Formats: sequence, C-alpha cells, structure tokens
Amino acid sequence: MDKFIIFNFKMAPSSLAEAKKIFEIFNKFSLKIKKHKLVIVPPYVYLAEAKEIIGKNCFLGAQNVFWFDRYSVTGEISPKMLKLLKSQYVIIGHSERREYLQETEEMINLKLKTCLKSGLKPVLCIGEKERKENDSSSSFSVKKILFEQLNYAFRGIQITKSSDLIIAYEPIWAIGSGKPQDLLEVKKMISLIRFWLARRFSEKLAKSLSIIYGGSINAQNILSFLKIKEGAGVLVGGASTNKNELIKILKQLIK
Repeated sequence: MDKFIIFNFKMAPSSLAEAKKIFEIFNKFSLKIKKHKLVIVPPYVYLAEAKEIIGKNCFLGAQNVFWFDRYSVTGEISPKMLKLLKSQYVIIGHSERREYLQETEEMINLKLKTCLKSGLKPVLCIGEKERKENDSSSSFSVKKILFEQLNYAFRGIQITKSSDLIIAYEPIWAIGSGKPQDLLEVKKMISLIRFWLARRFSEKLAKSLSIIYGGSINAQNILSFLKIKEGAGVLVGGASTNKNELIKILKQLIK
C-alpha cells in the first residue's frame, strides 16, 4: 500500500529563492519515488511557485484554511482560494496553532466541516501534550485527551469514505524534540484511534482510514515508522526545509 509522506514546511524558508530550491529537490526525487504519495505543504506565499515546480508526482497542501469562502476576515485564506492554487490537502488542528493561536476545538470542527464540504482533504492533527513517567496508550489520561479531541473534531460530521481525510497522531512532546514516540506505542495509539473510529462510524471505515504519525521524523527513523503496518505514513516537520536532511530522507524513500 502506498503511504503518505506529508512535508509541513511550517514558517520556512525565509525567502522565495530558498523555497524554489527546495521545490526543485522534490521535483528531482519525486520521479524516482514510486511507493509513496508525497504531499508538500509550504506557507501560503509559496503555494503558486510550488504548483509550478514540484511536478505531477507531488501533491500540494496548505497549512490552514478559514471555514467560509465569502467572509470579511483579514489575513485568512478560503477553501476556494486553496483549490484555485491546486491544493488538495489541508492541515487542521496542528498543535502549534492550538498553542500559539489559541485555536479551539470548535474552530477545528468548523474547518473540518468546510474542508469536507469543499472537496479538500483535511489532515487532522491530534495528540497529547505531555506524558507522565508511567503514562502509556493504556492510561486513562492519555485515552481521555485523544478521545475528547476526536469527539469535538467530528461533532456533527459523518464520514462515509476513508479517502475523505487523514488523521495525524502527533504527540506534542515529540514535535521538534528529536525524540520521537516509541514505535510500539505509536502502533498502540493508532490502534486506539481505529477503536474510536469503529465505534463512531464503522469497522470498515476504521480499518481503511489513513492514520499517520508525526513528531521528530528524520532520515534515520523514517523507514522504521513507514514499516508500521497499522499506520499509513508520516508527517515530517523541521526536516522538510533542511535541504541536507531532506535529500537524505528522499534518498531513503527511493530504496
């Protein structure tokens, strides 16, 4: 099964010239990568250039979206605008937006609804902020956080096709730390999400919906996470715009 490799540029690089160099790297390697689906998610200001450079073997995504097409909201971007720029995917509810911009569960729910209505494929990010020494996937506190995030996100939403969206499990404490979640724990957390999906929607949807892992993915560990049979790929953060690390990752994907 093809797996998703989603590259979240976050707020980088600092110039269009640097962005173009990174897009050229993706264009060069994507032709050689047959087993995986590459999704490039740069800042808004680089989306037009990305569309022209990354090539047909890469898909384009956005880091955020507003929940109405026609509304006077300074600084936001609408679903219609993203579709005009050929963006097919949108990251929703990333932990950095939850923390720094106080993005609420209600906002995430509205964004999820508008993506599904507009034909954009949301990448819904969920995950616990921290873990105490004895916490694990079986801990009540961890389950509570995960299930509450899912309950709020899917309020008033019915999913019938597994291809409509992706769920990204991102333990917040692992993002940018250089210390990814333990492989066995990632497997258990993905199974926990599928457990929730089966009870909220159906067993069939729970088995087929794409669930990926994000949090300190790099060239050294990406293949290990891609081998997790319960998972459908990875969400790459900081390494997406580090040219040396990115080339190492893409070389790994050719093997």
